[in-house]
Amino acid sequence: MSNTSKRWLGRILLGCFACAVFLGVGTPRAVAKDKIIIGGTVAQSGRFASDVKPWPELMRTWAHMINEKGGLMVKSLNKKLPVEFVLYDDKSDPSTVVKFYQRLITVDKADILIGPYTSPLTFPATTIANKFAIPMVCAEATASAIYKRGFKWIVGVDQPAPLWSLNYFDMIQKRTDAKSVALLGEDINLFTEIMEGAKDLSGKAGLKLVFDEKASKDTKDFTPIIVKMKEAAPDIVFVGGFIPFNIAFLKQAKELDFNPGEFHFTHHGISFVDALGKNANYVTGESYWHKGMKLGNYQAFEELLKRAKVNILEYPWAVPRFLAMDVIRRGIEASPSLKKEDLMATIKGLHFEGITGPMSFDKNGQGKNRPVVDQIMDMKYLFAWPDAEGYPPTHYKYPRPKWSEIQ
Repeated sequence: MSNTSKRWLGRILLGCFACAVFLGVGTPRAVAKDKIIIGGTVAQSGRFASDVKPWPELMRTWAHMINEKGGLMVKSLNKKLPVEFVLYDDKSDPSTVVKFYQRLITVDKADILIGPYTSPLTFPATTIANKFAIPMVCAEATASAIYKRGFKWIVGVDQPAPLWSLNYFDMIQKRTDAKSVALLGEDINLFTEIMEGAKDLSGKAGLKLVFDEKASKDTKDFTPIIVKMKEAAPDIVFVGGFIPFNIAFLKQAKELDFNPGEFHFTHHGISFVDALGKNANYVTGESYWHKGMKLGNYQAFEELLKRAKVNILEYPWAVPRFLAMDVIRRGIEASPSLKKEDLMATIKGLHFEGITGPMSFDKNGQGKNRPVVDQIMDMKYLFAWPDAEGYPPTHYKYPRPKWSEIQ
């Protein structure tokens, strides 16, 4: 072939290549975005399963309600995209949490993550989110230590754990003549923080601290602790622990005929009443929302509960779960794009009225969702505090009847 022919052939090939590039042939094409994937794990087995059994249905119903309206608006695409959850059972196990959050990021290609239930499981989950630089919104995780690690890719809707019982001790000060308190905490990081806060808040409420101990989460025999508590004769017994710990303590308190003016448990969901029956009556505890609270977009929350068939009195942690999903919704629609940097920055800057009051995030990424107080009466959860505008009427009895009088 002559040099002239070679030159002409080269020009022809170059022209063909240019046309191919122009037409998008032979070069990678951007994959059209057709949905928004939210990834997470839910304890459907193991220690925490009883507290969050309906979460998959709750979350998928929320997505369905969003998708009925066309999905969520993505500004950079100038269109709405449907929402889809990808969920795995973490078995209430930290190592399983790690495995599945890695999968959600690397295999399922989640656009954003929603945290698991409880602080102990959220610790490892947030480590994965931060490692892979993927936005995560934590739902039921109050431990401040989660957020004080300097992680850039997480926020959480719950207020710092030391402030957990702010409303409770306000109620005790204003509605009772209690003079003393005994504190017992399950020996894990979350309750260490909650109990330190309870010590401070009870002192400010004018209560004398007469007992302050920790116990292992695996404690089966509370007899030595209860005997010492009886000797201290507190008006209030404040227990910071998860459901199995709390149930075992109260059962043995009855067996030993221990009768303070009030038993208060930080966690007392449906399995608490199922296990204790009428013996759960007059116990106070924290939850987040009761029917009759008219704050923020409460109508959307009530509709979600109705359609997902979730009883908020049995599953109080549905509130921070909804708030986390609401943060995700607002963040996506306010963000200039679905790029992870844009989305994370937008979420951190949110300020809105949520179903429990004003919501924003502090410098560590922790929110303002503050628990309210309820009391179990006739094996039902009744709203007890705060007595304020926007909240339902309060129902509260102090002191509780003695064990021999509870029918």
